[in-house]
Amino acid sequence: MFDTAMDVPPVNGPMTTTRFSVRVGERTLSADVHIPSMPAPDTPPLLALHGISRRASVMAKAFASHCEAKGQVLITPRFSRKQWPHFQRIGSYRPDRSLLAILALVEQMGVANTNKVDLFGYSGGAQLAHRFAMLYPQRVASLHIAAAGWYCLPDFTQPFPMGLAPAEKPLKMNVPALAHNQLRNYLELKLRVYIGAEDQHRDDALRKGHAIDNVQGRHRLARARHYCRAFRAAAEARGITPNLSLTELPNCLHSFADCAKAGLTKLVCEA
Repeated sequence: MFDTAMDVPPVNGPMTTTRFSVRVGERTLSADVHIPSMPAPDTPPLLALHGISRRASVMAKAFASHCEAKGQVLITPRFSRKQWPHFQRIGSYRPDRSLLAILALVEQMGVANTNKVDLFGYSGGAQLAHRFAMLYPQRVASLHIAAAGWYCLPDFTQPFPMGLAPAEKPLKMNVPALAHNQLRNYLELKLRVYIGAEDQHRDDALRKGHAIDNVQGRHRLARARHYCRAFRAAAEARGITPNLSLTELPNCLHSFADCAKAGLTKLVCEA
């Protein structure tokens, strides 16, 4: 289901913005599409996923000038708290289906070719971004994950969602099996991981516990480093040379605004 699009104030400068929503099953997802003044037709759009604060507009403003300069269409969905209390999860919830519907509508609008997107996520959005990419690597031109609280590892000794062994609880879809089938394609993606160099606090939003702390680390910085090691090892075990980098942003805690000021959004658009 598609709700009529409407024009809204632009995020910055000459970009124009259109807002619409899609309904898939029982849930609705809204999104803003920001169109640069001179779109570059061969540049994949940037699909940027917010964190649990759900400040999609802040993310849009941070990326706007870089996307305008690049001629890159910017898509910023917003998952409402009421309909998407756990938007970062795929399994019991199906945010992946709604994101695919968003991309299909952008394609129908004639705004951009959405066969592949540059996919970015911050914090909770980074969790959704890398899980989406594990299921649909063919839809991702490059993957950028920043400050994820924890990761689904390419590891068959850990049950999903910690890894790709069968989940301990039943899911609406067999995510680990589907991700397993796509794992080689996922490991061949261009992956850029970003983390604040000071993102070492165990705040209330961070998932904690004996198992996850022992496997992935006690804070986001340690977990980002561990994920990169795990990704690299899984790729190399399959004869793949990983296209992977980890950028630690100086003097940054767990704050998208601070990371953007430290160059995060520019790094993503210039990667």
